[in-house]
Amino acid sequence: MKGVLISLTGLWAAAAVSGAVEEVRDGAGFAEKVQPFLKEHCLRCHGPEKQKGDVRLDTGLPENFLEVTAKQKWGDVVEVLNSHEMPPEKEKQPEAAQVAAVVDWVTAQLVKAELVRRDGAVVLRRLNREEYGNTIRELTGVEWDVSGFPADPAAGGFDNNGRALTVSPMHMELYIEAARRILDRALPEGAAPEVVRWRFEPEEGSGDDHRVRLPDKQNPIVHGGKNEKRGGMTVMHHNSWDRNANARDFSLPAEGEYIVRVRAAGRVPGRAEVVAAAEKQLAKRRDEELAKKPGNKWAVEAYEKDLAHFKTDRIYNYGPPRLKLVQDLGGQPRVLAEFDVDAPAKEPRTHEFRAWFTKQKAGLTLEYAYSIPRVLENFWMQGRDEFARPEALLDWFEIEGPFPLPQPVVPVLAPDGEEAGRARATLAGFMRRAWRRPVTEEEVSAKVALFDRVRKEKPSFTAAIKVPLVAVLASPHFLYLTEPAVEKGPRPLTSHELACRLSYFLWCGPPDAALSALADAEKLDTTTTLAAQVDRMLKDGRSGAFVKNFAGQWLGLREVGANPPSMDLYPEYDRHLETSFVEESRAFFAEVLRSDLGVVNFLRSDFVTVNERLARFYGIDGVKGDDFRVVKVPPGVHRGGVASQGSVLTITSNGTRTSPVKRGVWVMKTLLGTDPGLPVANAGDLAPKVPGLDKATVRQRLQIHREQPQCARCHDKIDPLGFALENFNAAGQWREQEGHGYQGRIEKNDPVIDASSKLPDGTECRGFDRLGEALVKRQDLFFHALASRLFTYALGREPGLADEPAIKSAVAEMKDHGGTLRSLIQAVVRSDTFRTK
Repeated sequence: MKGVLISLTGLWAAAAVSGAVEEVRDGAGFAEKVQPFLKEHCLRCHGPEKQKGDVRLDTGLPENFLEVTAKQKWGDVVEVLNSHEMPPEKEKQPEAAQVAAVVDWVTAQLVKAELVRRDGAVVLRRLNREEYGNTIRELTGVEWDVSGFPADPAAGGFDNNGRALTVSPMHMELYIEAARRILDRALPEGAAPEVVRWRFEPEEGSGDDHRVRLPDKQNPIVHGGKNEKRGGMTVMHHNSWDRNANARDFSLPAEGEYIVRVRAAGRVPGRAEVVAAAEKQLAKRRDEELAKKPGNKWAVEAYEKDLAHFKTDRIYNYGPPRLKLVQDLGGQPRVLAEFDVDAPAKEPRTHEFRAWFTKQKAGLTLEYAYSIPRVLENFWMQGRDEFARPEALLDWFEIEGPFPLPQPVVPVLAPDGEEAGRARATLAGFMRRAWRRPVTEEEVSAKVALFDRVRKEKPSFTAAIKVPLVAVLASPHFLYLTEPAVEKGPRPLTSHELACRLSYFLWCGPPDAALSALADAEKLDTTTTLAAQVDRMLKDGRSGAFVKNFAGQWLGLREVGANPPSMDLYPEYDRHLETSFVEESRAFFAEVLRSDLGVVNFLRSDFVTVNERLARFYGIDGVKGDDFRVVKVPPGVHRGGVASQGSVLTITSNGTRTSPVKRGVWVMKTLLGTDPGLPVANAGDLAPKVPGLDKATVRQRLQIHREQPQCARCHDKIDPLGFALENFNAAGQWREQEGHGYQGRIEKNDPVIDASSKLPDGTECRGFDRLGEALVKRQDLFFHALASRLFTYALGREPGLADEPAIKSAVAEMKDHGGTLRSLIQAVVRSDTFRTK
C-alpha cells in the first residue's frame, strides 16, 4: 500500500507478547485517523440511514482485527480507497494525505493481526502428487504413477499450498500400499528375469486376426487392419476402428519396465497431388449429378467452388503423418505416446518408448493420429483411400525387456556381512535420503528394532528390510516438508530446511547430493552460495518441473482442453493442436527463464515458441518438425506474449464463442494482479428474446448486459481488456470478421471485428497490438503480480500484507538486474521471507 512503512521486527515483537489480541485493537488510532474520515466522506451513503451496496461502515467494521471477517471488510475499504472508486466522483474528494493516513493505519492493523495468526498456526506442507512422484523417482529410481492418489486442491492458485494439503485416512492407506509396491519394484527378489524381445509384423495379420508363435507358449493375435500393404509395409491412411494395427492377447513372463519400439516412415503429398486427387472425386460427384439431372447448374458450381478450396486452403499444407501408441494392460487402455513419423519412406526410423508391464493380459495398438479439419468440402471423402493425406508406413513394432531400474534403491544391500550391521547401514542411508536431513541414532534404532521383530517371519533379508523401509516412506518425515514451529517470532530455516525449500521450489523434488553436502557443512545460507546454487539448479534438467508446475498453474495451462472449442464451429482444433498449445506456453516460459530474458516479454514479445503444427495454425511459414523453437514474429502475424497464445485464448472462451469477460478477468488477475471481485448475485445471462440477439456480435451482447447498473461497475473495468483480444476466435485463431454463417463460417457481409476499447484510466486501446503496448506501460503492476505468484509457489502459502515489503524489495532487485525472470527468482530466494519460518 502506498506510503506504508512497516517494521516487521517490531510487529513480530508486539504480536508475540501475551494479550496479543489487544495489540490489534487500536481504539485511539481509529478515533483519531479513521472515524473522522468515515464521518466526512462515507457515512452519508454507508451509515445508519443508507447502506448502498449493503455496506454499513459505522457498525459493520470489526474493531478487533483478529475477527474472521476483519481482513475482508477492512481490505475492501483499503481497495476502494487506493483505486479511487470511493468516494464517488460527484462527492467531495478527500486530500491524498487523508486517504494515505487511513490506508496506512488499516494496513498496519491487518499486518499485526496477520502476524499473530501466522505465529500461532504453523502449517506443515505435505508433498503434493507431483512432488511425491519426483521424490520417489530420485530416491528409488521407480517412476510411480501418482494418478491413483486424490487430486491435490489448489489454494492461492497453486496445489503446493500447505493449508489445502490435508491428509485423510484414505491418503494414508494409499501411501502405505504405494510404498509396498514401490519397494517391490525397487528391490526385486530372486534371479533377474530373462530379457525377451518380441517383434510384430502387422502386414502378416492383413485385414484379419492372425496368431503368431512366440516363446513361453505365447500366441498373440496380430492384426494389420484393412490397410494397404506396400513394399512390405502397412500403409496407415486415416483413423478408423478397422484401420488400426495391433498385437494383443499376450502375457509377458515378468513384471517390469519394457521398451516398445516402432519402426515407421512417412509420406506427405504435395499440394498438386492433393488437388489432383480431389479433382477426380469432385468430378465423379459432378458427373453423377449431371447424369441424374442434365444441366444441373449447382453440380458444376459446386465442383468449381470445392476445387478452389483444395487449391487455396492452408489446411492442405500438410505436416508429417502422426501415430498414437496405446498400451492395453488388464483391459485398461493407456496412451503411451503420440508422435510424428517424419522419416522418408526409404529410410524408416525406429521410435522408442518405455512402459511398465505386469503379467496381466496385454496388448499394443497403433492408431493413425493426423487430423484434417472436416469441412463441407471434404468431410464426405475423408474416409476414402483416394483422399490425399499424409500416410504412415509401418514396418514393425516390438517389445523388449524387462530392464533393471537405472539405480538401486539401497546400494548397501551387499550379500556379505552380518545382517544386523547391514540392516543398520541400509536404514541409516535410506532414512537420510528419504527424510532429507541427518537422522538421529534413536530414529535409526527404532527402525532396526522393527526389522529385528519381523526378520524371523520373513523368508529373506530383503523381504524383512522392506518392512521398516515402508515405515520410512509412510512417515511424516517423508510425506511432509517438516519445518518445526517456534514459540515466538520467525526464525531462520536450518540448512537442511533451506535446502528442501530451495529444491522443492526449483525442482519440485528433493535436494541432490551437492545441495545436501552444502547443508551438512552449514555453508548454504550465504548470498553467494545461494546465488550459485540457484544458477546451477536452473541449468539442471530437473528445473523442467518448475516450468511445468509453476507456469502451468500461473497461466492456467491445466485447464486447456477442459472445455474445448466445438469441433463443428472450429474444425481446425484437434488433439495435436491442443497439446501444442500447452507446450508452446511452457517452452515460452522456459525460453524467458533459460535465456535470461526480461519478464516484460510475457506481456509483449517479438518472438514466439512454436512447432510445425502450431506454426501452420498461426500462419507462420518455414517451421518443420514437432520440436519447439524460437521464431521471430513475421510481419502480419499478430502474436507475441502470453495473452496471444492459444492456451490462454481457449481457456478464456466458452467453447462456442469468445468471452471478453473471461479474457478481461484473466488479464486483470494474471497480468495486472487485480482481482475484479465476484459477479453480482443473480446477474444472469441475457434474456433469449432480446431482439436481434442471434445476430449480435459478442461486443453487442455485452453492451446490452452492461446497461444493467449492477453489472456496469465491474464490466467497465473488465470488458475493455477482453475486447482488445476479440480478433482471436474461441480456438485462438486470428480473424477479421465474426462468422454467422453455417457452422460459424465467415460470410462476405458478416460484421467486422471491433477490437477497440478504452481502459479504465481512459487509455485508448485498439486491438491486441495496442493492448500489448498498454500492458507494457503498466509493467510495474505485472512485476508485482508475478513476484507475488512466485512467493506463493516458493513458500507454499499465500503472501499477506506482512510480506509486501519482501515482494516490493524483490521487484526492485529484479529491476536493478535487467528485469529478468532469473533475477526475480534470485531475489525471492535471497529474501528473509524465503529463508525464515
